[in-house]
Amino acid sequence: NITLYITQFWFAIFNVFSGQTVYESWSITFYTVFFTVMPPFAIGVFDQFLNARSLDRYPEMYKMGQKGVFFNVRSFWGWAVNAFYHSLILFFLGTALLFDDAESDGMVGGQWVYGVIIYTAVLTTVLLKAALITNMWTKWTVLAIPGSLILWFAFLPIYSIVAPKFRTSTEYEGILGHIYANPRFWLISALLPVLCMVRDYGYKFLKRMYFTKPYHIVQEIQKFNIPDYRPRMERFKKAVHKARLLQRLRRTRGYAFSQTEGGQEKVIRAYDTTMQKPSGY
Repeated sequence: NITLYITQFWFAIFNVFSGQTVYESWSITFYTVFFTVMPPFAIGVFDQFLNARSLDRYPEMYKMGQKGVFFNVRSFWGWAVNAFYHSLILFFLGTALLFDDAESDGMVGGQWVYGVIIYTAVLTTVLLKAALITNMWTKWTVLAIPGSLILWFAFLPIYSIVAPKFRTSTEYEGILGHIYANPRFWLISALLPVLCMVRDYGYKFLKRMYFTKPYHIVQEIQKFNIPDYRPRMERFKKAVHKARLLQRLRRTRGYAFSQTEGGQEKVIRAYDTTMQKPSGY
């Protein structure tokens, strides 16, 4: 959301805060309701930084969540600053590439074509970021992240044809020819998200390679199925249980006379059997 609305803020500076929006109103609404709602849900429900088996083998990994390693105030502001950085690339570089938008026939796409191109680049960037932070891909993650982009490309032609006929929205009327046949649309939609992700990917690479955390190592053990030669937790529990059983068996349960010749006689003679025994014996 920050990336999308900050690009709108940059556009407001260009039009001297006239109130004109760069994106069509329903597209802004559908951005949160349809096109970016599934990735956070899929990641939040189905994504795991380690599977249950690895967590059972390395229970100390549970401390990561207890200590707030993955989400804290610092990480929140880091995400906000990163979204601000993405908006700079998407808006200003996209505007520079579309500054002279005259096509081969001399026609220009206009404001809404410009808005759709920037909107597509923003959406692609957000979905690529979601893909980059995903730890474990499932069918639901695939459906949510690439599926959201496919949903946008399917929605755009249908909406641009149907909405003007019902007079619901006329902004996208006649823009399809200026979108899908425009090489700049495909160039910007592919190039700008990749440029945004270069820094993010580099940061993740440096963090994993040179500032390695314990969970990074466990993730690689899990991914490449590297044998772990440490004592397994189950084996350790069985060994402890066996040691406790042996300890119980070794406890004295009675008195055994010494087998030394004459030993029994010495023990008996050591006590005066004529004396009254204390109470409790």
